[in-house]
Amino acid sequence: MFAKNNLRMLFLLLLLAGITEAQQKFTIDLHNIDDDLFNVTIHPDNLSENNNIFQFAAIAPGTYQIMDIGRFVKYFKAYDKNGEEIETENVSTNQWEISDPENVAKIDYQISETWDTPVEKNQVYPMCGTSLEKDHAYINNHAVLGYFHGRQSDEMWIQVNLPDDWIIGTPLELNSENYYVASSYDFAIDSPILAGRLSEATTDIEGTTVDVFTYSKTDQIKSENLLIGIEDILYAASEFTEGLPVQRYVFLFHFEDTPAGAWEHSYSSNYVLAERELDEENIKNIRSIVAHEFYHVVTPLNIHSELVEMFNFEEPTLSQHLWLYEGVTEWASDAMQFRYGIFTLEDYLRETKKKLLTNDFYNQDISLTELGVNAAKLPAQYANIYMKGAIVGTLLDLLLIDKSNGESGLRELMNNLAKKYGPERPFSEDDFFDELAEMTYPEVGVFIDNYIQGTEPLPVSEYFEYVGIKYTEFLGYDSSKISLGFGLGVEDGKVVVTNVNEDETQDIKVGDAFKRVVDIDVTLQNAQVAFAKLYTKKAGETLDFVLDRSGEEVELSYVFPPQKIKHKFEVIKNPTPEQLKLRKAWMSNL
Repeated sequence: MFAKNNLRMLFLLLLLAGITEAQQKFTIDLHNIDDDLFNVTIHPDNLSENNNIFQFAAIAPGTYQIMDIGRFVKYFKAYDKNGEEIETENVSTNQWEISDPENVAKIDYQISETWDTPVEKNQVYPMCGTSLEKDHAYINNHAVLGYFHGRQSDEMWIQVNLPDDWIIGTPLELNSENYYVASSYDFAIDSPILAGRLSEATTDIEGTTVDVFTYSKTDQIKSENLLIGIEDILYAASEFTEGLPVQRYVFLFHFEDTPAGAWEHSYSSNYVLAERELDEENIKNIRSIVAHEFYHVVTPLNIHSELVEMFNFEEPTLSQHLWLYEGVTEWASDAMQFRYGIFTLEDYLRETKKKLLTNDFYNQDISLTELGVNAAKLPAQYANIYMKGAIVGTLLDLLLIDKSNGESGLRELMNNLAKKYGPERPFSEDDFFDELAEMTYPEVGVFIDNYIQGTEPLPVSEYFEYVGIKYTEFLGYDSSKISLGFGLGVEDGKVVVTNVNEDETQDIKVGDAFKRVVDIDVTLQNAQVAFAKLYTKKAGETLDFVLDRSGEEVELSYVFPPQKIKHKFEVIKNPTPEQLKLRKAWMSNL
């Protein structure tokens, strides 16, 4: 009897707790789309005077760029239960202050899609933005929805009103009241939406439901064909991670004119790619992108620091462990294909060479931890996290395999970390490096000091020798081909110089922005055409550039040097027994 009373009391307490939980209800109307505006209505719940700021995202996890979504808001109005307007004020780029939040019954606002809305700087990456067209809508929720200060953890109910002939793809689940439910603002932002004239397909990967939704501008690409093309990646990932750590995963593909890239989420990923024939080359490219994004079910979903756990959408407070979230993920995307037989050894070494060549064009004085913390401030350098970060992952894997005598590598370390932490438990931002060394070997601590926190030259030759592969960094010059003595990137909508090689003696500097190549004014839209002129040149020939250097024009007749022959890998045909043993371990899931 005593036990039953306690159970009843516990049930009553839980029920009361549920009643007091706030549920912020949002409705996104997709019917009136001619003006490229999302019409959003909020029915707030249980607001107090402490919730007087409605916040739009300045930045979002996984983007590492300043977005300032408040720039896209066209109007913002609040009303009481009688329909009388309550005063609001736009107090900063991303914040609206509400004069009397306790009496707000409804808020209406309109927000422009990011794809077709020009901005002067900090253009939102297409895969991280929004699009609204007659036959579809592409929605990343951080670019449409906001939250009340103090209520970031409130449950969010999201209703999407769409045309009758549209279907919707999202990792969010519907409740009985026809709302998609997110446990918090963070979860809503982690759950994109694709709606419209979509095809869909589904499969089961060893107990995990995988759904594919696809928008294809001319219906050239179907979800069923995509699923067939990427299914081997899903099985490779499952084997690599010892079973997928999610019950359901959703792929959202958008194929139109823009080849922008992809964006990872915990239970989904979305892709903005150019629509073209789904031939062998195209599906191979999509496979590699999918392999990267899919591995994010390990990191940051199951392995992340407290900075990711409760993300600061107002100010960019980024993690020093971007090398882990993106660099190791890129390593895993190649390694899982290598060990599953999708990549040959030659394929894997070729991919590693590409990353080394690309890394050469970035500033080598920036450490991976510095690049993580300052990713939003270093947009022209940021992409190297996928290159140098992946190479560091490869080398760390080789080091672990060597120190364990072939018993375990980086895959095993990552799987152990995922089991130790999981989605609900973050690691310490400051103590994680010490933890890695304690879990492994003292040499791993030295590796971190030198190559992740430090900027010492990477020990590629030494570590590949463990597995009987000879590496040569520089072999000479090929005068039949040209190379650039500098690297190129994008910053504030301009093509800029990211790095200048040590042996480059011409007047070109880091930060120079290209204004003109011969007679073509350089923009992001025509950069590919402008720089195509480079490929017509031979070593020793010149090309006229006009550069913007801190507001001043600099004219330069650039002389093309011969191409360096770099980063050669050669598999030793007669390795030692120890090298052969470690090579077999390195090529396997241990």
